[in-house]
Amino acid sequence: MIEAVRGRVRLRTRLRRVREAWRSRFPRPLPAWPDPVPGPAGSPQATEVSAGRLTVAAGAAGPQGRQRYERHQPTGRLSLTADPAGGFTWRITRPSDRVTVVAGRVGCPLDDRQRAVLAKLGAVTCDASVDDRSETALAELLAQLATTGVVLHAPVPSRLLAPELAALLRAPLPDRNADPLVWEIRSVQQRRAALRGHSPGLADPPTVSALLVTKRPQLAVRAVAALAAQSYPNLEIVVGLHGVEPPPSALPSAGRPLRVVTVPAARCLGEALAEASAAATGDLVTKVDDDDHYGREHIWDLVLARYYSGATVVGKGSEFVYLEPKDLTVRRRMGAEFFTDTVAGGTIALPRGELVTVGGWPAVPRWVDRALLDRVIAAGGTVYRTHPIGFVYTRHGDGHTWDAGLGYFLRDPVRKWRGLPPFDEFRRADLSRVGAGRPAGEPAA
Repeated sequence: MIEAVRGRVRLRTRLRRVREAWRSRFPRPLPAWPDPVPGPAGSPQATEVSAGRLTVAAGAAGPQGRQRYERHQPTGRLSLTADPAGGFTWRITRPSDRVTVVAGRVGCPLDDRQRAVLAKLGAVTCDASVDDRSETALAELLAQLATTGVVLHAPVPSRLLAPELAALLRAPLPDRNADPLVWEIRSVQQRRAALRGHSPGLADPPTVSALLVTKRPQLAVRAVAALAAQSYPNLEIVVGLHGVEPPPSALPSAGRPLRVVTVPAARCLGEALAEASAAATGDLVTKVDDDDHYGREHIWDLVLARYYSGATVVGKGSEFVYLEPKDLTVRRRMGAEFFTDTVAGGTIALPRGELVTVGGWPAVPRWVDRALLDRVIAAGGTVYRTHPIGFVYTRHGDGHTWDAGLGYFLRDPVRKWRGLPPFDEFRRADLSRVGAGRPAGEPAA
């Protein structure tokens, strides 16, 4: 059954790649919206303003279906109109001819048609002037649309928007001819700000245990420092020393809860991960590898993905790969923001209770990540792959449990960079950037 499911997923992935390549080469304008104002009054409420705080309900919006940015993606203009019934409707029009491409009612959840159009839009601007009544409606709409990943520019001030999101909405848009990755990073930053600033379920973020099992103590110090520098507030670090002695220098946890367990060399990798998990106390556990690169927002990205997807397991794809012998990073042709059967092993995150329910980490020496995902799927669970920004998978010349050779990763990549991609999001988290002694970031208010 598992092979049949994986086969269907692989087929859908291949078809999606062909579709994306065709659309990128032959872009078409978005069609006119057939229904100007879907969502009648009385639909379930997607947004709420209470005690001066604006929240967007889980499932009312999200970046599902959003793919990497390409040059010359469609843009739109956002407008707000008062409804005779006392509410507001919104529409996004093509700048060239003012034809409506998507529309809705403020406060209503986005349906599948609206999500599909928003996932194709690159940027939307809003220059509307507002009064006291429309300011609230516009803030509700901007917070909801921002979670979809469409890049918004709205220099309209609002006391209801989280400061992080408001600053991004006021910032000028990147140049239309800028590197598409600049646009993609702006999209990711914006959806992060909207989700952690306006999600009712994240006012008190869950605790997360990062599991680092290593046979290379020389890499453990740097890996722990990268975890300690994460922006996520409620993070503990569990280090499993697999058949090795502790490193000579102290592990730089910077005040984070740190647990160190020693695992005999005779135990297999799956058993070592099980022992590390037994020492964890977090609501969620996530596996990290000692040689991969994690940006400061990596843990937040996983928590947010689980919040809006509701999946059993979330993770990122090994889309950005650093080939160490060549000092080269490639971006592979992969998709993101959808349910799948595969995520990078060094990004797997799931509730600790769910891990126990499926039987824990399989006691196997190799392919432990794949074996765990198969267990989850066989038990009826789901796997969701979020965006790849901020995670770089590292390949050495040898020593990998799956060794397809460096040539495998050089086949028709989307992009190449000498060294790591030259963007802050891909810089390994560094304690010197956030101040030793305390974790960066604060939970959503």
